[in-house]
Amino acid sequence: MENETLMQAAEKVIRSGSVIITAADFADNLAQRLQVYFWDEHEAAMDIIEKGDLLQNWPDEGVFILTPGGEDFLTPVGVYEGEEDYFIRIDDAESAADFLGELPSVVYMETVEAICALKDPIKL
Repeated sequence: MENETLMQAAEKVIRSGSVIITAADFADNLAQRLQVYFWDEHEAAMDIIEKGDLLQNWPDEGVFILTPGGEDFLTPVGVYEGEEDYFIRIDDAESAADFLGELPSVVYMETVEAICALKDPIKL
């Protein structure tokens, strides 16, 4: 039942124009690449983008991460301006670092997708 409720919450926010971050690669406490889901005309779409691309195209409807054990199933991501950079965080800390909780890495998710695509070659 929780999976269906989580899916409904995710569908509602991406259909409204929000973005959901599902994976992130970090270097020195800064997000580098992000796997994001969003609504693209008539269907959900996934892309791997740089943090700067997200910051430049931040949707007015917001950005979220999935929080399966959370109360609302989604946690909003905020943007905080530091002295030299912008940081994306799911908490209110004023640390010079990005923080998105315990998301898997983009590399991990790319590997999972590659495993899903494995199949024997077609023999004619």
